[in-house]
Amino acid sequence: MKEETTFDFNMSALRVWSLISDLRGFARWHPIYRIAGDAERGAEMDVTWLLFKGDRKMTTQMVINRLTKPQLIGWQMGVKGFLTFDERYEIEPIANGVCIHHSIECRGIFGGLVGRMMRKGLRRTMRIQDAAFLALLRRQSRLPGQSQRHRRRPIKPPPPPGAAND
Repeated sequence: MKEETTFDFNMSALRVWSLISDLRGFARWHPIYRIAGDAERGAEMDVTWLLFKGDRKMTTQMVINRLTKPQLIGWQMGVKGFLTFDERYEIEPIANGVCIHHSIECRGIFGGLVGRMMRKGLRRTMRIQDAAFLALLRRQSRLPGQSQRHRRRPIKPPPPPGAAND
């Protein structure tokens, strides 16, 4: 069972890649994952899932199984052969920025069954994750130094009475 979402954003692929591949930085924006590791192909690291709005936590192993800069990052979590979640982000350049494909695939003996049972919740969770990532992209695109368009200029005070040219 596989679920996929797609969204566009006006930003360079490299910049989007640098944000999504900063796994330790997920804590700043991702509503569920807290990852303790760096994005390197084959790297194994702990990922903590915040469950029930953060009231409960579950830690498991994650393996980076796809990594192509600045196009693709993917990882696998779970028990191989039994139940695994294969998640990835693909970044595709388009005319006015990038198209981001986010997918999660349930695999293993119980992958199909569990995937069908949790399909609706998975779609909702992916929409929440994508909205959080879009919010991060928007914040990053408005960082200081990007635009001077809305900066107000100071107004010169009127000259004091009795000043020259009075």
